[in-house]
Parts: sequence; structure tokens; C-alpha cells
Amino acid sequence: MDTMRISGVSSGAEIPVQCSSLSSLVGRRCDNGRWKTRMFPARSRTWRSAATGKRFSSVKSVSSEPKEKVADAVIDSEQEAFSSLSPFAPDATSVASSIKYHSEFTPLFSPEKFELPKAFFATAQSVRDSLIINWNATYEYYNRVNVKQAYYLSMEFLQGRALSNAVGNLGLTGAYADALKSLGFDLESVATQEPDPALGNGGLGRLASCFLDSMATLNYPAWGYGLRYKYGLFKQRITKDGQEEAAEDWLELSNPWEIVRNDVAYPVKFYGKVVFGSDGKKRWIGGEDIVAVAYDVPIPGYKTKTTINLRLWSTKASSEDFDLSSYNSGKHTEAAEALFNAEKICYVLYPGDESIEGKALRLKQQYTLCSASLQDIIARFETRSGGSVNWEEFPEKVAVQMNDTHPTLCIPELMRILMDLKGLSWEDAWKITQKTVAYTNHTVLPEALEKWSLELMEKLLPRHVEIIEMIDEELVRTIVSEYGTADPVLLEEKLKAMRILENVELPSAFADVIVKPKEKPVIAENTIDKSEDAQTVVKKEQEDEVTAGEEEEAIPAPTVQPPKMVRMANLAVVGGHAVNGVAEIHSEIVKKDVFNEFVKLWPDKFQNKTNGVTPRRWIRFCNPYLSDIITNWIGTEDWVLNTEKLAELRKFADNEDLQSEWRAAKRKNKLKVVSLIKERTGYTVNPDAMFDIQIKRIHEYKRQLLNILGIVYRYKKMKEMSASEREKAFVPRVCIFGGKAFATYVQAKRIVKFITDVGSTINHDPEIGDLLKVIFVPDYNVSVAELLIPASELSQHISTAGMEASGTSNMKFSMNGCILIGTLDGANVEIREEVGEENFFLFGAKADEIVNLRKERAEGKFVPDPIFEEVKTFVRSGVFGSNNYDELIGSLEGNEGFGRADYFLVGKDFPSYVECQEKVDEAYRDQKRWTRMSILNTAGSFKFSSDRTIHEYAKDIWNIKQVQLP
Repeated sequence: MDTMRISGVSSGAEIPVQCSSLSSLVGRRCDNGRWKTRMFPARSRTWRSAATGKRFSSVKSVSSEPKEKVADAVIDSEQEAFSSLSPFAPDATSVASSIKYHSEFTPLFSPEKFELPKAFFATAQSVRDSLIINWNATYEYYNRVNVKQAYYLSMEFLQGRALSNAVGNLGLTGAYADALKSLGFDLESVATQEPDPALGNGGLGRLASCFLDSMATLNYPAWGYGLRYKYGLFKQRITKDGQEEAAEDWLELSNPWEIVRNDVAYPVKFYGKVVFGSDGKKRWIGGEDIVAVAYDVPIPGYKTKTTINLRLWSTKASSEDFDLSSYNSGKHTEAAEALFNAEKICYVLYPGDESIEGKALRLKQQYTLCSASLQDIIARFETRSGGSVNWEEFPEKVAVQMNDTHPTLCIPELMRILMDLKGLSWEDAWKITQKTVAYTNHTVLPEALEKWSLELMEKLLPRHVEIIEMIDEELVRTIVSEYGTADPVLLEEKLKAMRILENVELPSAFADVIVKPKEKPVIAENTIDKSEDAQTVVKKEQEDEVTAGEEEEAIPAPTVQPPKMVRMANLAVVGGHAVNGVAEIHSEIVKKDVFNEFVKLWPDKFQNKTNGVTPRRWIRFCNPYLSDIITNWIGTEDWVLNTEKLAELRKFADNEDLQSEWRAAKRKNKLKVVSLIKERTGYTVNPDAMFDIQIKRIHEYKRQLLNILGIVYRYKKMKEMSASEREKAFVPRVCIFGGKAFATYVQAKRIVKFITDVGSTINHDPEIGDLLKVIFVPDYNVSVAELLIPASELSQHISTAGMEASGTSNMKFSMNGCILIGTLDGANVEIREEVGEENFFLFGAKADEIVNLRKERAEGKFVPDPIFEEVKTFVRSGVFGSNNYDELIGSLEGNEGFGRADYFLVGKDFPSYVECQEKVDEAYRDQKRWTRMSILNTAGSFKFSSDRTIHEYAKDIWNIKQVQLP
């Protein structure tokens, strides 16, 4: 078997083909990386595509032609063959041949052995062959018809393993399973050899990946843009000291899905200075130059030929920047400094930013993503425009979506390119930018509404600061025009809330718009001596002021100037045509609190787009047991594309046969998790206990601390009872945690340490046994989630109300028949409405109560419940080891101060949470009731498909149409 370039396949796509006599082929690699195949004249051949199983014949003999004409072999009737190409129904024999071919001719391992790692890479490369055919066809067609295309820019894409998802979307699962079986492997074991791509951390990145799957499945022309992090966020290890971080190693054996595009590279600049060119236009020159190189990853849609692209940027410096002279003189580190400075930009996701160097590196990352992506987008626009480029058409062909504030530099960068490089005026460039860019807000947390030091940005991106200052001046002009100058206090409030530049003087053109009237002295009548007139009193007061001023000069009071900052969220709102929240309650908070002043100015700019998750990865592929049951009872597999059909399960919710099948599927999934826990932690857990799971990024607002304190209270009550009393009072539970605490987030790491200490004590307590286990699964990622979520029975989504933008794991759990316990926060609100209030365990304060509750705390009016004081005392008793928990528990005490006063209201919600957990136990004892609740959760999850979300983005924000390949 060999690879041939078939004419008619764009971009030099290669199709693996199988020959009845390999001895008749001599393969050699060309300069452009394609296989060329020379045919001997002895006999004609019959070829079979390994991607499709189709046979092709009548290969033209070229032996009598001049040597230079022995080019890529051309198959007769190739256009007809390609137009009918479908990757969905190959036979297992062809697939096995393709896998064997790649194991031998695309080698990453030595030839002596054919073991699981080698089998994975060969299998992935075989699948990629099928993807490339559709991938190239997709973009050949998009280029030809010049469709409007959406570009989704995100600092994170938390993809998960690709093999099972790819073969599933292509409809090749059976063929690959049979092929691997014939080679002595099983598909599941081969798939587990794939490391999770370390391109994200939490819900932000997972949402981006779900969106890409839906874009491809729904045939929307779109691309994703991100960075190719070599070492990811970090690999989490749990030791006796808590969480430890190590570099991810996902690229050590290479990534079989990506294709480096060495011909797609763009310059990216930092530092330098701005000068005027001979044409009178500004130019950004000098400084530090790097190169961003494209690595492309195909994203296949489900049961469609459409295969879109995730383009990841990797950074490097030119070889000319390697100082050979310094190297030869022994200054090895200095010689390679420029190379290291370029490459480190894509080393780590979210590098620590406590230092100036860390902040600069993060800003470099964000600008690299924006600059390289926009240069690429503009180059594609110019290519598709042909000989005549009309820049007014740019927003009609391009939609740029900024996933949170990280890509906000897109706005000044697009302005820079249009003005400085393409020669557009400020007015034209600003109109185009505002019509092109849109912003998704994902949080109300202050640390996520990014602010950058103006001083740092001036050094790193001097031209962009000039442009941001002009945008800020334009905004000031709009605010002054809207509110006038009659009320200087009101105007000052509006400017303070809305300006992009914080703590920065007004632009010179508006320096005098705020003129506060001088306050006249107010003289109380009873303070005026009858012998003095008011004029005398005023004169004396003026003298007193002078004296006071002299005293102040003699002992000057220390003044601290607030730092000058660039508010990226404000820039994103001003520079884009649409701003959306990601759940109904979140969008209301965004409009009411976060951007209220902007809403008053531009009410039509703000929208809601409730998040969603792809039903392909998050139920069809990760939970085949449940998927088969759903298909059998609904009578169709159409629910994978039309999740509204899941609602049909409601009419079977009380059916005993369905309930029996449902419980059996859940137990099968739980047995997989039993094995995972044993492998990762060494603990053995009971599959018949309730699996209670909280898996998400470790953060105080997500309140893993509330969960573990509830477990501690449960444990304390168990210890106070006899064995028989315990068994009557409590349902057996396995409480499972997973998630990473950011490396420099001290309090989050304390929470991880506390959870593992509690687990170590409880799990070794013989009196408790299987009645309660506490497990922390290390190095949580998508692949772990794909095991835990199908096995879950209760899932905790217990953030402080009003602080979780949406959440997507809540949707995944509900989709898999898990009952949620949670607050009225994020998408919990909408999930509860869809699944039914009786099928959701609700507790805690509401979002509109939070401000007053914090105020009461600050005023010393909060009285903690006795059971909360009881559990804190128990923690401090030393029962969980010698570690000092004063800092952790102390954060829940006091009325004010940084790291104090229970800002996230754990103490306030604790009694309600404990009471709600008692209701959970009561419901779980009635397995018929519990199973009914589980079925109704799956039935009610139909609204939370990312397909629905992407349809809304496409219609309301991007204005793009579905494009079906011919």
C-alpha cells in the first residue's frame, strides 16, 4: 500500500491506496512533502482507497514518457471518484491495511514491535487520512464560493482525546474496532494511549471545543484560533503535601492529528517605537521580532463531510537570531536568548503573573494570538477577494468572536493593520472593526475582567496604546455628547465607570469639561458674632485656610497615586458590535451590574447566549450504554443531532423496564470508575454506594470548601452513632473531587490539601468502612470527565449565587442522568426549569440577596449557625492530622479584611446545604423515585446542546449561513 496524490483533491491531499503488488511501486518523498509514485510498465493495477474501500483502475502507464514527466499519478475519472467520495463505509480489511501501512511508512517507533503506543499513532494517522480528504474539500469549497466565515479566538481549547470522537463523527467506529481486532488490539485500549491535549484548563476551553464540534456538525463555515502550549497548564500530582505541579508531556511523542504549515507564518513584534514614515503615516519599528507558525488540527462534524480547522500558533525566532559568535565564545545561554524568548511564549498556559516578567509574558501570549490570527484572516480575505479588495466588505465576509477578554487586543490590532498597513482612515478602520468583532463575557469576577498596566503596555505595544488612547477619546466624546456638562458630578461618574483608561487624565480636548463649582462657605447663623459681619467671617476663614495650607506644606501627607490601567473588558464592549453573557441570570447581571452604564448607552448591543455542550462527545461517545438505551426507547438515533427528541423519554419515566435498564447502565459506568479510582489513588470503593461528584477548577467561589465541610459534618455525626444507627441514618456515598488549583492560588491549594487530608482519615477509618469514602482524582482532564460523568448520580454545582457565569459541567451531568444539587446560579436556573423543580436539589441564598448579606457581615450582624461552629471546631481538633488549618478556616471568620469575612458565604449557606443533603439521602433510598428523577434529567437536558447555542450565535451575532458541501 502507498500514498498517491489524486488530482482534483485540493491542497495536495494524500489518499492512502492499496496495490495488489507493492513490488511494482517505488515511493520517494518530494520537496513539497508529498509521495510521488513511479509505475513500472509491466502491467496495470487495481487500487483501493484505504479511506473508502472504493476500487479504482485504468492507471495510465507512464514508463515511456520522459523522466521529468513522471509526476503525480493520475487516476482516470478521478473527478467522478472524488465527488462521490464518502468516508463512512469502508471495510475493516482496508482499514487494517491502512493502519499497517502507517505503522511501517509513517514510523515514530522502531520496527521490531507493534505494541499499543505504536498502534495508536498508526490508527490516528489512518483516521487523519480520511479527515484530510474532507478537510481539503471543505475549504476548497469555502474559498470557491467565498462565504462569510466566523473565527473563534480563545486562549483555551480543552479538546480531550480525538480518536474515538473522530471515528465516531465519521461513522467509522465499527470498521476501526474490527480492523484493530484483526491486528490483535481493541479500539478502547488503543484510544486510551492518546494523551489529552494540554491546551486548556476549565469550562472556557471546553466550551470552545464543544462549539467547534457543533460548527462542523451544523455545516457552519468557521475556524478556531488558539496557541499551541508545549507544557500546558500543568500536570497535577497529589502528595502528602497536597498539590504539586509538573510540566505536561503531551507533545513528547508528537501529536498525530496536527499538521505544521511551514508556509503559514507571520511576524509578531514587541517593544520598539512608533515613527512617522515618508508617507506621513505612523510605523511601528525596531524592538523584538518573533514568528508565529501555524499548526492545523482537523475538526470533523458528525455525519457530514464538513471538516473545519483549529489553527494553533507556535512561536519561534529566526535562525539568524542565534548568536553563533557568542556561542563559540562560551556564552551559550546568551547566544540562544532570542530563540528562548520567542519559544517560551507558547510554553505554558497562564504563566504565573506575580512578577513583571510573568505579566509581560501573558500579554505577549494574548497579542501573539490576536496578531497572528488577524494577519491570517486578512490574508484569506484578500486571497478570496481576488484582484480587487474592497475593505468595506470585510465585515460581510469575516466575523471575529473573542472568547472572554483575552483576545481583546484584536481591536487595536485590527485598527493598526487597517490604518498603518492597508492605508485606511481612522473613521473607516473604526467602522470596519466595530462591525467585525464581538465579545463573550464569561465572568463577573474582578480578576477575570482583565486590566493591564498602562506602563507595561506602553513598553510592549507602543502603537497599540496610541490606538487605545484614540478609542478612549472617542468614547469620552460619546459620553460627553450623551450626558452633557451641566452636571459635572454625573459626568465624572459616567467617565469613571466607562473609560477604557483607568486613573488617566482626560484627553486634552476634554480637559476642561469637568469644572466643579467652588463651594461657598456655609455660615451658621448662631456662629456669627453680632459685632461681625459675614464678610469679616469669610476673611477669617480664608486666613485659616492659608494657615492650614502652610501647615500641610510643612508636613506633607503621603499620597499614593493609583496605577494607570487599561480595562480590557471596557475596550471589548466599546470595540465590538455585540456583547453576550452565557446564561440568562448571568446576562442579567452583566446588564444590571457589570456593564450597566454601557447598557444605558447601547442597549441593543447586549444579548444572552446560554452555553451548551456537544451531545456527541458528552453522551453518545462517552456513555454508549445509556446512548443505546435512549435510541431503543425513542426509536431513532436522531437525538444525537436533534436533542429535542430526548424529551420523548418523559413518557417512559415510570416504566419499570426502562428503569431497570437505566440502573444497569449506570452500574456499568460506575464499575469503570471503581477501576479508575483504584488505578489513580489505590483506594477501593463500593460500586453500590451513591457516587457524589464535584469536578471543576478549584476556586473559592465554586465552594469545594462547602462540600468538604459538609462531608466533615456527615463524618462527625457518623462517629457519634453506633454502627446500626449509622446504617439507618446515612446512605453509603463515594464523594469524588477533581480539579486543579492554579499554581499561585494559595487558598485553592489549601482546599486541595484539606480534601486529601479528610479523605486519608475517613478512608482508613474501619468504623466507617464503605459508608463514606472521599476521593480526590489527580490530574483531572476531559478523559477523566468522560468516565466520571456517566457514572455520576449526584453532582454538586454549589457556587455562591451570582458568581458562576453559566457552567457547562452541570449540563453534561444532567444529560447523563445525574441529579444536581446546587444554588440558583449560572445555568442551574435554566436546568432546574427544564428538568423540573422536584428533580433538582436546591439550597442557598439567591443572587439578589448576596450584596445585603455581605453588608450585614461587614456590619457585624451575621450570627453563624451552631452546626457551622461545630464543624469548624471539629476540623481544628486535629482529627484530620497535624496540618494547621487556621488560614483556611480563618477565611470563614471575622467581619472584614482581605482573606477574611467569608466573602463566598460558606457559613451562611452551610445549614441550608446540610438540610438539602438530608433530602438527597431520603430520595436515594427510594431507587424507583431516584431513577425517575435521573431519566427526567436526561429528558430535560435537550435545551443544553451546543448545537442550539451555535445556531443562535450564527443568526444573531455572526450573520453566517450553513454551507452544505456538494
